[in-house]
Amino acid sequence: MAKYAMLRLRAQTPEAEPVTEVNIIPVIDISLVLLVILFVTAPLLSYPTLPVDLPPARQKPNQDLTIAVTYAKSGALSVRAADSSWARLIPDLKAEVEKRKHSIVLLRVDESVPYRTVQRLIAATKSSGAESIALATEPPATTKGTKN
Repeated sequence: MAKYAMLRLRAQTPEAEPVTEVNIIPVIDISLVLLVILFVTAPLLSYPTLPVDLPPARQKPNQDLTIAVTYAKSGALSVRAADSSWARLIPDLKAEVEKRKHSIVLLRVDESVPYRTVQRLIAATKSSGAESIALATEPPATTKGTKN
């Protein structure tokens, strides 16, 4: 008899219906977290990582589109934060210049590097097809209360 009582009890309870809708809230949460991670890491990836001591500047930095070529005191070369070498410098620069037409190639060279190395970098930049070349300097120190 207990068997039949269980069947009757089971017949009276409503069965749960399967969920047929997609829950989109976790998808939105994950998307927002990934977006925040992207915003935090993007500035870190776009700035060259080689440490250099730049000479001081007289004007504030220009916000134009630039292609940074960095030459460190140790002799390490990079094009837009990607490691490079003297053999690969011209092809790497040529590829970047073709991607960004009318951009300025910014040479970031440590101040202790001899001028002949800077001259070699300028020659390599010209042969890569760059229209404009600039030398990077330290931004000027601004003091409160004074106008430039």
